[in-house]
Amino acid sequence: MGIVARMARPQSMHPQELEKMILSAFGGGGTSSGVSVNSDTAMQQETVYACVNDLQRAIGMLPCHMMKRNGKIRERAVDFRLYSILHDMPNEWMTSDEHFGMIISHLNLRGNYFALKNRGMSLTGPVKELIPLAPGVVHEVKQDEKYRLTYTLKYPDGTLVDVPASEIMHLRGLVLNGFMGLNPIQYIRETIGLAQATGEFGSRYFGNGTHPGMIIEHPGKLSPEGHTNLKNALTETYSGLGKAHRMMLLQEGMKAQAITINPEDSQFLETRNYQRKAIMDIFFAMPLTIISGADSTPTFASAEQFGINFVTYALMPWIVKIEKGIYRDLLTPAEKKIYYAKFEARGLQRGSFKEQMDSFAVAIDKEIFNPNECRELLDYNPYVGGDIYKTRTSTTKAAGGDTK
Repeated sequence: MGIVARMARPQSMHPQELEKMILSAFGGGGTSSGVSVNSDTAMQQETVYACVNDLQRAIGMLPCHMMKRNGKIRERAVDFRLYSILHDMPNEWMTSDEHFGMIISHLNLRGNYFALKNRGMSLTGPVKELIPLAPGVVHEVKQDEKYRLTYTLKYPDGTLVDVPASEIMHLRGLVLNGFMGLNPIQYIRETIGLAQATGEFGSRYFGNGTHPGMIIEHPGKLSPEGHTNLKNALTETYSGLGKAHRMMLLQEGMKAQAITINPEDSQFLETRNYQRKAIMDIFFAMPLTIISGADSTPTFASAEQFGINFVTYALMPWIVKIEKGIYRDLLTPAEKKIYYAKFEARGLQRGSFKEQMDSFAVAIDKEIFNPNECRELLDYNPYVGGDIYKTRTSTTKAAGGDTK
């Protein structure tokens, strides 16, 4: 029985089972904490939002270059057809930082990223632009007996169109069946759900004036109407964060006794802290210091290593995945022998100005870089003679050789 037919007869199914089926169809599900989590609602949890936002902003800062192999020489292929698509704009309405940020977001929240290769009027010509597909546009991915993939796209008018894999750029997260990435939210929704539940608890706790409840003792016996009026009056006057410290005026011999629960005693703070760490570590492999409020805070002395850890463990796996996806999906067999994509990640690994200068001095001294190559990393213009490896020139001069 198809999902539409099953949804059309909810009376034969328990409501909780129906809700679970619907949420699962859209990449989510209910949790033991009572919070429903899917790829969209997960972003309402502050740690998930912060991690995804930091990753997409970071990769947006890194230029992606198409590189060309010429024997042992590696150089930027600025005239290659894909260079401007990847380095500048993948299409008319998106910049490269928006595009790669969208890739990171889709991979982290849905496990798959899809883009349509637009070849213009030619069906077999070069790719002229990449059109990212919004969640839900790819209705189904099928693999036939010869392991060929077909992508079924669903357009706004409901039309289903089969598109061959040659026309789709498909990047995957964790893969088990060989051709589709797993939706990570489905596997970590309990952790995210508990984090959302504790956040909602904190909001309600402080929204009620930081008091979970209060006992009002009346010496007499109230009628149902009097009980309702007293409750409404007290709630209206004293309930809420802005009314938490008002002086309470009681009449007719009534006495007030607050029921206080220390958030630390109820393990509220510990639970929130643990869930934040769990999401950052298990889900994103994010250094705990990347999110403000974590227990460990980087010092200026550790800033360079902090940046290196972030790039190495949190960002680099996604960078490599995108580079390999570009190689597989956007290059022809002949081009794969010459070209490849490379993100410039050194910008996020720079230390202080003094550390950079010391590093460049060592690189020049050991003939790893020449002066103009170091200036290029700083976006400085080259100068005449800066392409010469200085130590080699100095050694030749000291030996009395010809330096021309």
